[in-house]
Amino acid sequence: MTLAALAAAGLMGGIIMAVMYFRPGPEKPARAPKPTLGQRWNALSEGTRQRLIIGAVLGLLLAFLTKFPVLVVVVPAALVWLPLLLSNPPTKERDLIVALETWARALAAGVGANKYTLKDVIGVTRGSAPGILQGPVDRLYARMMSTWTVKDSLRKFADELNSPAADEVLIALIQAAEFNGGGLETALKGIAENLHVASKNMLEVDVERAKARDTMRIMAVFIGATVVYLVFFGGSGQLDFYRTPLGVIAMLIVLSGFVGLMIWAKAITRVRPEPRILIQSTSGGQES
Repeated sequence: MTLAALAAAGLMGGIIMAVMYFRPGPEKPARAPKPTLGQRWNALSEGTRQRLIIGAVLGLLLAFLTKFPVLVVVVPAALVWLPLLLSNPPTKERDLIVALETWARALAAGVGANKYTLKDVIGVTRGSAPGILQGPVDRLYARMMSTWTVKDSLRKFADELNSPAADEVLIALIQAAEFNGGGLETALKGIAENLHVASKNMLEVDVERAKARDTMRIMAVFIGATVVYLVFFGGSGQLDFYRTPLGVIAMLIVLSGFVGLMIWAKAITRVRPEPRILIQSTSGGQES
């Protein structure tokens, strides 16, 4: 009796498992189609496409002349990747901090005169705003003169700059717009001093990191010159191995290790952006 019950239970379990297995599952979300080769080519910048074309032609020519087939891959890769790996990092954040320092001092001077409101001070100083801030400050003033509230205009301005340094300045301005309290001049001057120290520290850090990039450039020039000499002027047969398929693979592995070292050096000198102080706003009036 017990065996019959166990057999029946096993049979029912098997039926249930079979039904669950063959039951249609939930519809899978449609995957985005993979970009075609033409779409990937069009996504490249004009300069990158030109370097790839020149590198491919030059690589084929050099591979034919030197009988080193690896040059078909190495030359275009070098023309595309070396400028990216050895270039200086953008200085947009440091330039923005310097511009914000200048603008904060101009605002502090205008507020200290006790002749203008915050809106008036922004309007008066927008003509002398640094170049990187000229467009954003003009749009800020246009919003303030339209249906936007002062607070929403300032928050939109902070979102447009998307920088914690800008948030620091805008917090003082938003508080002044909300509470109409005193001390805005002192706060702006203090913020300007903080921004001056921050820009000075960033410059010192950039100088130290530039030393590592200079070292990588020297290594790249030395290795490139050595490869050119061995390919064109190395008359012995010691390099014949690299003309074989196995030699091509070996050469690609060696060069990939060097490129990996350069990518690692580039990564450790990259500055991670600091988090925003103000949460990005989702409200506001219509764009003027």
